[in-house]
Amino acid sequence: MAAAGATAARGIAGCLVAALVGTAWLIDPYAQAGFDAPKRLAALLAAGAGAALLLWQLNTHALRRDLARPDGAAATRGLARASLVAAALALAGLLLSALFADQPAGAWHSLRVQLLYLLLLPLGAARALHGAAARRVFLAAVVASAVNALLSLLQGAGVALPLAMSQLGGRYPTGALLGNEAYVALACALLGAAGVALGLAAAAPRTRWLGWGLCGLAVAVITFNRQTTAAAALLTAGATLLALRWHGTRRLLPAAALLALLLPLSAALPALRAQTWARLPYTVEQYQQLTTYRLGAWAAALEMLRSRPWTGHGPGSYAEQSQTQRFAAEIALRQRLAPAPPGTYFSQAHQDYLQLAAEAGLPVLLAVLAALSCLLGGLLRLARRAAALEARILLGVLVAGMVAALAWFPLQIPFVAVVLLLACGRAWRLLLDDAEAGA
Repeated sequence: MAAAGATAARGIAGCLVAALVGTAWLIDPYAQAGFDAPKRLAALLAAGAGAALLLWQLNTHALRRDLARPDGAAATRGLARASLVAAALALAGLLLSALFADQPAGAWHSLRVQLLYLLLLPLGAARALHGAAARRVFLAAVVASAVNALLSLLQGAGVALPLAMSQLGGRYPTGALLGNEAYVALACALLGAAGVALGLAAAAPRTRWLGWGLCGLAVAVITFNRQTTAAAALLTAGATLLALRWHGTRRLLPAAALLALLLPLSAALPALRAQTWARLPYTVEQYQQLTTYRLGAWAAALEMLRSRPWTGHGPGSYAEQSQTQRFAAEIALRQRLAPAPPGTYFSQAHQDYLQLAAEAGLPVLLAVLAALSCLLGGLLRLARRAAALEARILLGVLVAGMVAALAWFPLQIPFVAVVLLLACGRAWRLLLDDAEAGA
């Protein structure tokens, strides 16, 4: 039995490495969707295979004991259980949104894909990711990101990929193997956050220098590609880790969370908008340029949420409804909110929280935010310990991803989504096994 368990553990780690490498590097030069389609396939196949191995070695008695035992740090275990309850409620709400969707066939198809991606959460939380296995998965994520970063810089210097590939959107031909320079920049934001954690907290000097080198590479790519969202994500994650180093997170994080809540509310609620944004000396067109024409995408998501706040319009419904919902928002506001020329509509809301609420309802969004809050709160408790390097890396990566989701869609980008989902799962495991975080 022990040999079978060890084989399953190695297989799970191998599946996660395959998911990271496949979503970062796999392309199909002969397909119209040469980037996202093969990457999604790699993620789904790896998640399915890993889940099968996880079921093979599952020990339900050990899981019940883990969730119930009172020993260890009660606070972090309580946060782990609370995050699990919130995640379960979010999953139930997601199922209800598909059940009451406007287009049930499309909603159930999207839900099946989302559920396969969500398998990465228990895989990230698997006991197989201990010690050397966790380091291999982390190294795979670092190498996968760094290769794309270096390729993006080479493309910027005039070196083209030796493949005839059409560009996946974007403004510059520096999308590396991810197909879009913004995707590369978001991956670099996560890489840079991990690098800052290594640079600040690693025990070995060589590892600290490696961390700062990774951070420097990430900053170079983000700066070269002029990606404001990725820069803000990396800056926020770095500030959080620096504040943690000097014990300032008690004030910094609540203030940042309050600001992140107030900014979208002040733009979404007419009464607040009239007293804030409307008083600034800018026109709608200037706001459009400032946000790279995202106002229409956000307005469409808000219109969807306003029309069906409890169950949303169903998983995957934003892409098919964004055009008509944007028109409805324009009529209500008596203001044109056109996408960037020469585009005709946004298939993503460029705000993962808004899109989740529009598709699955406000209760699902609140449950997801509660689960994330529990994870971050627990990681902060663990990361204050001097030896909790892994907790600090996970904290930096998750903060960067959550900030990026305010103006982009990291959970719709296969590689970035795999990294963030695995990080959430691993964070939950650290909270549950508190002793492991200080190892």
